[in-house]
Amino acid sequence: MKFLVKTQVLAIIFSILWALYVNLLAFFDQPERGLEYINYFVYGFAMLLGIIYFLLTKYIIGRKWLALPLILIPFFIIYQPAVLNFLLKMIKEGKGDIIHFLWLSTGTVHLMALIFGLAFGILFSRPELNR
Repeated sequence: MKFLVKTQVLAIIFSILWALYVNLLAFFDQPERGLEYINYFVYGFAMLLGIIYFLLTKYIIGRKWLALPLILIPFFIIYQPAVLNFLLKMIKEGKGDIIHFLWLSTGTVHLMALIFGLAFGILFSRPELNR
């Protein structure tokens, strides 16, 4: 039961971090700020999130490959759409279109960062010694 709670908390944290990622991109996606550098922000923040996902997975889940479907399936089916709906309700009408566009357009980059962070976090964690 404790393992299932850990995986669900981790999936919720991942969806909240993705919402922060999209909000940061929407902040920089303004003509007076950094629109011409938006690709650098997309990949730079994705690499940063990949490292954060790696560390969270390594220290919270450990070397349990069963955690991958227990994190990814609820993340895509429950938490990600719920966070998107909550985020779109909280912001203004004009910004909602930008957030929704960035949510869809950066989804593959974020998915790759998520998968690499999860896989390498599980792969490079220390095996548990059962004594």
